[in-house]
Amino acid sequence: MRRMSARTLLGRPLALLSLLAAAAAPAPAVAEGGGPWIDWLEGVSWLVDAERRREVAALPPADREAAVAAILDADPLPATAVNELRQAVAARRRLMFSEVLSVGDDRARLLFLHGRPASRRVVDCPGVFRPLEVWTYGGHQLLLYRQPAAGYRLWLPFDSKRALYTDEVEFWLEEWEAVGRRYPGRRADRALCADAAFVDRVTGIDGLSQELPEPPDSRALFRYLDPPSDLAAWATQVAVEEAVPGRPLAAELAAIDFPARRGQRVLTRWLLALPPGSGAAPLPASDGVSLHLAVDGVVEVEGALLDSFRVRYELPAEPRAGAAGLAGERALRPGQQYLLRLRVRDEVGGGWAVVSRLVEVPREPDAAPSSLAGSAPTERLDRQLQAGSDALVLLLPPRDVVFGNVRAQALVIGERIERVTFLVDGQPQLTRNRAPFTVELSLPLLPREMVVRVEGYDAAGGLVAADEEPINQLRGELAVEILEPRRGQAVRGAFEARWQVVVPEERRVERVELFVDEAPVAVLEEPPWVAALELPPGDGLSYLTVAATLDDGSRAEDVRFLRVPFTMDEVDVRLVELYTTVFDRRGEMIDDLAAGDFEVLEDGRRQQLAKFELVEGLPLTVGITLDVSGSMMRSLGEARQAATGFLHGIVTPRDQCFAVAFADEPRLVMHRSSDPAAAAAALATLAADGWTSLHDAVVFSLYYFQGVRGRRALVLLSDGDDTDSRIDFPVALEYARQSGVAIYAIGLQNDALDVAARRKLGQLARETGGRLFLIARASELSGVYRQIEAELRSQYLLAYASDRPTGEGYRQVEVRVKRRGAQVRTIPGYYP
Repeated sequence: MRRMSARTLLGRPLALLSLLAAAAAPAPAVAEGGGPWIDWLEGVSWLVDAERRREVAALPPADREAAVAAILDADPLPATAVNELRQAVAARRRLMFSEVLSVGDDRARLLFLHGRPASRRVVDCPGVFRPLEVWTYGGHQLLLYRQPAAGYRLWLPFDSKRALYTDEVEFWLEEWEAVGRRYPGRRADRALCADAAFVDRVTGIDGLSQELPEPPDSRALFRYLDPPSDLAAWATQVAVEEAVPGRPLAAELAAIDFPARRGQRVLTRWLLALPPGSGAAPLPASDGVSLHLAVDGVVEVEGALLDSFRVRYELPAEPRAGAAGLAGERALRPGQQYLLRLRVRDEVGGGWAVVSRLVEVPREPDAAPSSLAGSAPTERLDRQLQAGSDALVLLLPPRDVVFGNVRAQALVIGERIERVTFLVDGQPQLTRNRAPFTVELSLPLLPREMVVRVEGYDAAGGLVAADEEPINQLRGELAVEILEPRRGQAVRGAFEARWQVVVPEERRVERVELFVDEAPVAVLEEPPWVAALELPPGDGLSYLTVAATLDDGSRAEDVRFLRVPFTMDEVDVRLVELYTTVFDRRGEMIDDLAAGDFEVLEDGRRQQLAKFELVEGLPLTVGITLDVSGSMMRSLGEARQAATGFLHGIVTPRDQCFAVAFADEPRLVMHRSSDPAAAAAALATLAADGWTSLHDAVVFSLYYFQGVRGRRALVLLSDGDDTDSRIDFPVALEYARQSGVAIYAIGLQNDALDVAARRKLGQLARETGGRLFLIARASELSGVYRQIEAELRSQYLLAYASDRPTGEGYRQVEVRVKRRGAQVRTIPGYYP
């Protein structure tokens, strides 16, 4: 076994996160509408009355296309040089798809027919109501509610108010209607939601069924879904509206194929191509440039939403084939026609485009060679098929950090595999004896690097094929860090080695080799990165080397001394680093202190400073974690703008930033980058919707700091308490304490931000050495971000070697300053 060089670090640029395909030869461009019939399905049908819609739908396909073209060509203003109707349809479709991608959502129809509402109000009481929005047009308040597993629907009185409530509150209200109406204070929804009275007024219904004196006019509400009475006036109005932000992006659906059966469904795979000159803006990196794209997609059947998904891609700015290829796949029922709609956004430049295609799924897969070979799952499957006719591939959701429960699926090819077993870190979890081979895996609540594996067995119990995939890999520049044994720790006899590997995006670890005194002792190919080793006998110098090799040949290693002769000193001592802010009684930063002005105590014992400096120029990694739940709709625009200004002000070429958004679940919207404009462009795509998973978002965001050294800060903005997390707050708080990341928590005070939420945000800030800000309105955010920026640029770095180099458990830290009136903010303690 060959010893690796310690100098061969850092290799290749970022590649695709998931489902990347090599570019196929582009087909003729697919316009944003994709043809007259898709134009009809995506808005034109709303411009004619119900009788005309039925007439067109009953025509043969060729005649339908001609009928729709005739409607669009009937220029309502023939005296002008352009067709205002076609222009208006294109403009309103762009507005509609900038906010809502499914035409089965009544919000899309309202945007298409009436443009942006005069006002929007979100009712964010998830324990009481289903997600609700109130849009105002022409003095009418339109209540929209989200249906389970579907889009929003315009509420009308004949829908019954029961449709708005959760099942539990509906039950309580039934009891109140039966026996408690004479006790208004006992009404459940009003006790739990400050907006319950507002919903009563909008619906005109008190409780579940009692009509108020001035109920809304059902016919007036329903007319908002009717076609315009005057198409010429409608087109003229649209012509003077403000354009939808975001420059156009050239994109085309280059290919679709059906390569395999997945259970009772057929795998439908597509390639979305961005041709040269598409308008996508590349992001400069240390070793090249790359494109950062996000694709949102929906699958619809007869105007109803069937499925929705989101995938992020990273790929070279100049692919060898000339076009950038973004591949995706879905399992759809055979013999059915679907409408596939994809919205691709450039996370750097802000451009976006929508492409649509009607997809006829054949009853049997197409056995012809796939034009889309190369996507992450299909690449693995193709490699396995080369070895035989029976294979399987593991499919996991394309998430950046996975914890709690996750759905895994095995795609099986061939006839021999009859039983599939799913394993996590080598331990079997669940077995499926028939298709579909899909399970809900139970993972630890706190994220860590793991390997999910799937094994396929024949009828006799013999292993036919297997596939596996690591999850929660630490991403960044290639690096290896030995965690155990710790530096300076005395090692005797048998010991356990533990390390972490930071892997560039879309690269994987080929192998990790361990050497003790140049002798190979172990080789591992997957996490967990831990090994039981033995210290050689003797009293001479002994050391451990951990060397990682990636699939592209890149290598990195770390070395740890296990035994040092008495004539040598261990010079690589682990220092405790304290990033410390000092301010006066007015809250102004004090930046003229010397090392002698500080006193550091650990568990009450004074420590000797080994390092001291003002950290104005030290590199910083900062994360923005933004609440985008439904209650943030009114504040999100200002919140995004303020966050963008903050990133532009604080991130220099030496720094890095990333962005996380959370509603029902947290998601990474921009990976670590030294370009604040890229993060700002990603933030600009966010929309407010859903519940609040605050605890999960804290853990998700802090995990993304793993493998990052130096100054680290997380800026967390929320306007409400947690309503949807899998992780309890004490667990999230302890995770934050151990992370070493300072949390600057911002509470946007409104009815949702109760005492419990303020307490949680305050604890997160206090226990990590950060700071809590409570503000009344989003317009104050710019000032808050300026204060955070000033603090992060005016900190002191105090470092010391603890007088207790061994031992475990939490250690309390106190920093004192010898200046009258000076106050100090730093972490209250650490774990060695």
